[in-house]
Amino acid sequence: MMSETKNLLEVRNLSVEFKTEDTIVRAVDNLSFDLKQGEILGIVGESGSGKSVTGMSLVRLIPDPIGKIVSGTANFSGTDLLKIPIDELKKIRGEEIGIIFQEPMTALSPLVKVGKQIVETLQLHREISKEEAWGSGIEWLKKVGIPEPEERMHSFPFEFSGGMRQRVMIALVLMLEPSVIIADEPTTALDVTTQHQIFELILRVRKEESSVIFITHDMGVIWQLCDRVMVMEKAKKVEEGALRDLFASPKEEYTKVLLASVPRLTDEAKVCDLEKKPPLVEVRNLRTWFPIKKGIFSKTVGHVKAVDDLSLDIFPGETLAVVGESGSGKSTLGRTILGLERATSGNIAYRGDSLIGLNRKEFLPFRKNLQIIFQDPFSSLNPRMTILDILTEGMEEHGMLNGEPKQELAVRLLEEVQLEADHIFRYPHEFSGGQRQRICIARALSLKPELIICDEAVSALDVTIQAQVIELLIKLQENYGLSYMFISHDLSVVKKISDRTVVMKAGSILEQGQTAEVIGNPKHEYTQSLLNAVPVPGEESCRLVV
Repeated sequence: MMSETKNLLEVRNLSVEFKTEDTIVRAVDNLSFDLKQGEILGIVGESGSGKSVTGMSLVRLIPDPIGKIVSGTANFSGTDLLKIPIDELKKIRGEEIGIIFQEPMTALSPLVKVGKQIVETLQLHREISKEEAWGSGIEWLKKVGIPEPEERMHSFPFEFSGGMRQRVMIALVLMLEPSVIIADEPTTALDVTTQHQIFELILRVRKEESSVIFITHDMGVIWQLCDRVMVMEKAKKVEEGALRDLFASPKEEYTKVLLASVPRLTDEAKVCDLEKKPPLVEVRNLRTWFPIKKGIFSKTVGHVKAVDDLSLDIFPGETLAVVGESGSGKSTLGRTILGLERATSGNIAYRGDSLIGLNRKEFLPFRKNLQIIFQDPFSSLNPRMTILDILTEGMEEHGMLNGEPKQELAVRLLEEVQLEADHIFRYPHEFSGGQRQRICIARALSLKPELIICDEAVSALDVTIQAQVIELLIKLQENYGLSYMFISHDLSVVKKISDRTVVMKAGSILEQGQTAEVIGNPKHEYTQSLLNAVPVPGEESCRLVV
């Protein structure tokens, strides 16, 4: 910590409200706190506690007219951020106060190449040539761990994995060296080793007298990175204190529950007791390569080998975990199995039938048996559709309604995932992140699939909701004999839910076996490095120092 301890930001009596169809919800209730110069303040709490709304309120990014700041002040270096004209605030955003969003595609233009976005951002805030900005962009992509940064400057955001997009957005914020960084769940899509790299960057920025508000549900992250912690529940601050004091002796019951809910590698592994059956899905020598194009004629100059000569089986009724760093090819593997990405070579068979080379019409009979739950439930749900229409759309397309009223079917699906019947008439924006993920699970169940690919399906959820969703997935598997491909970077969660584990790096499998064996007795040094990087809350050796 810096010796200078003056307050850089003083928030007093902040209250924020949101309008729904039925009522007005108080999202932040009379909140006061300080951010000292050079410190990292962690704000932790469950989904819906008000932590993200707090961060967005400080730079007035609350959606209007749904949301409204009804009271309070936010004094930043003598300026009340909540009162100044919006044109003046826009000058502060980015240059003096940087914001790292939870969902990177909200900050990245999907139709503009990453390099151009970096150059435009730098030139907007710095007197710098295009060539200098381009070189700086390459350096920052290196710093946040983007492989082949020179080539990836020419890529569009949709050509990156979720974790790599997050790293790009972090680079866009850190390269401007703002005085305050508001980081809203910035590492939920990142594996533990990449998290470590990002945290080291943030700590270096902090040493240069920047301050950070780090919003997260992950107590392990809080322990690694923060100096001070504020705990929020139901729009209010329930506890605040120095990091070690709060972890050693939390005063409030809610804080104790949060600490107790953290999954740990010391937890007991799932017992693997599967009958030997023919594979449900067979992947053989699979390659999914993406071309790298340059120049005005878009000449192919190389390939990103997202999946490279990979083979595996998924058996009926099992959960196969796929783990590895961001960019290792995990999500691309899942998407290729589902036909959402085109395989370059190799074969994928479902119950003996090859899925390679099928067009949309030919793939349709298999589609209902192979479903996916995405990492980001909000972007995968049509904001203009009610939950009723979302849950029954696939059933209509596949002719599965059988004359039953849509409403009754939708209600049954919601009950399966422990949501209320009257929710079918609401829209996605009216739900918390955990509730939206349950809706995505219900949608996947609607077609009665045999395999569900869970692509980082619980990574964005707080620990208590995460535990509930995992228990729900296990229960549904038992009831319906489902198979899961569970893509994750969280080895503690993997240990709890999976029967077997595959470890991926650079598109290839380095190690695989029963989960208890892979995690308890890893053979490959890469697997060992992943396990060593998992933070243990309260353990002094896990604290990061730069």
